[in-house]
Amino acid sequence: MTAPGTLHGVAASSGIAIGRARVLVPPVDVVDRRIARDAVPAEVARLREAVAATDAQLSVLSARLDGEHLHEGHLILEAHRMMLRDDEVVEGARRLIEGDGLAAECAVRRVIDAICARFASIEDAYLRERGADVEAIGERLLRTLLGLPELSSGASADGTIGVGHTLSPIDALHLPRSGLAGFAAEHGGKTSHAAIILQALGIPFVVGVRGLLSAVQPGDTLVVDGSRGEVIVRPDAATLAICEERRSRERARALALKSRVMGPTVTRDGVRIELAANIEAPSEVADALELGAESVGLFRTELLYLDRPELPGEEEQFQDAVAVLVALGGRPATFRTLDVGGEKLPLAITVAGGANPSLGVRAIRFSRRRPDVFRTQMRALYRASAAGPLRIMFPLVSGITELHEARRACAAIADELAGEGMAFTGEVPIGVMIETPSAALTTDHLAGQASFFSIGTNDLIQYTFAADRENEEVEYLYHPLHPALLRLLKSAIDGARSANRPIAVCGDMAGDPAFTWVLVGLGVRSLSMSPRFIPAVRSIIADSTLAEMEAMVAQALSLRSETEVEGLVLEMMSRRFPLVFGTPSVIPA
Repeated sequence: MTAPGTLHGVAASSGIAIGRARVLVPPVDVVDRRIARDAVPAEVARLREAVAATDAQLSVLSARLDGEHLHEGHLILEAHRMMLRDDEVVEGARRLIEGDGLAAECAVRRVIDAICARFASIEDAYLRERGADVEAIGERLLRTLLGLPELSSGASADGTIGVGHTLSPIDALHLPRSGLAGFAAEHGGKTSHAAIILQALGIPFVVGVRGLLSAVQPGDTLVVDGSRGEVIVRPDAATLAICEERRSRERARALALKSRVMGPTVTRDGVRIELAANIEAPSEVADALELGAESVGLFRTELLYLDRPELPGEEEQFQDAVAVLVALGGRPATFRTLDVGGEKLPLAITVAGGANPSLGVRAIRFSRRRPDVFRTQMRALYRASAAGPLRIMFPLVSGITELHEARRACAAIADELAGEGMAFTGEVPIGVMIETPSAALTTDHLAGQASFFSIGTNDLIQYTFAADRENEEVEYLYHPLHPALLRLLKSAIDGARSANRPIAVCGDMAGDPAFTWVLVGLGVRSLSMSPRFIPAVRSIIADSTLAEMEAMVAQALSLRSETEVEGLVLEMMSRRFPLVFGTPSVIPA
């Protein structure tokens, strides 16, 4: 049973915030307005002045964030400045002013809406949510044009909870100075830039809360539970007391877990487990190391390709990779090659999506289709290998033939660089991301061409159960502890180990403490995850023995349904590790 007045959404940044609601300004509503022909030059000038003023605002905020070492925010704002200056926005609006006689704000709204519509059609959640950045730029520019206030213009009492239609990355950066301790939004996603920023700031955030704005009045007491994805509106005294106790426990637990981040991770019976980080920008390395990461197990290279009208060149990709390796100070990094395709494409790339983009041209299949893009990226990565221990990993490999073709292209690129006298490591380790059942069942075959493996559990689950992980209608099929998936994981791990090849897990399962025993018990000795999950996973491993993990996995493999396996694993983990999972609340999850 759930507490009265509870609204459900998606957990986007963990923690519990309690306070009075501040309902924030809605998106700018622009009504079409036409201008006289002789007013067109002045309207174009007004547009350009607003662009310059908006860019100046972003420049000041970006510099401040860089000085405060909030690197994620600084990088996002610099990307926003690039989008603001992009011809698709500015020149697109200018053409509408000159050709259709639209007022500047109407022209901007039309251009931004058209770009956002393209993003909304993208299947991949991460790329789709980059449309929020375009919307944020549009809102900022519209407010400048119309002389409207920003979110941050009015301070709130400390501990206030922000409530809104959505939260832009720019507005997210203002939250601490606005006195807001938490935020809830009707729309948005857990991989949006706003969510990334609030995670870095430690501010609880819940998105996708349907009916939020109609249920909340300014000044209402709210509880935003960013761990469970819940918003409790006007809680009674008993519920409020329970939530305050949970908040205190969560804060104490987080501090206790973080204090344990020291040295290598070893089980109580001496088994060494490597804990690595999944990141997408060089600026994230420092935080990952502070939280206990021993390496970068997955560097997503897509960030350089997003939100820009042109492809990144070889030199830019080279410098980005070198920055990661230098920041790691001799620790290894695994770079995943470009994982885009189908409908989930950057602005600079066009490929037909097909009837089912998830099963179409994406990841390594896209690299095969666009050898020019693949060659540029591989040259950059090979060159960067001279700066530190670097590994390259191909996503969505389905079999040995595909891998052999990619390896042959790598060999040609290495010969090319050697002929040019370029410095690089002679033998760059090449690995495979196990995301398809066909690859999971043939790791022993792939081992002849692969130096290492890493299991991407998100896609592997999706393809195992033929269920789109972004489709809410088939969400009930997403069961990481289903016996079929356990058998598939075991097959992949056993095949890799029999061929003496290391195999890691870098999907969401790696960072979920509930699955730590399962993965280590199956034979995994390296887990790569979002850095914030490392302390909890490390705590579990350090307080466990390999023998008890293997015993639980043996029992799980004998069960027939996902319900039975989940019951076994979740009961065992919550009982053994109360510090990580917390004492059950009287408000059931």
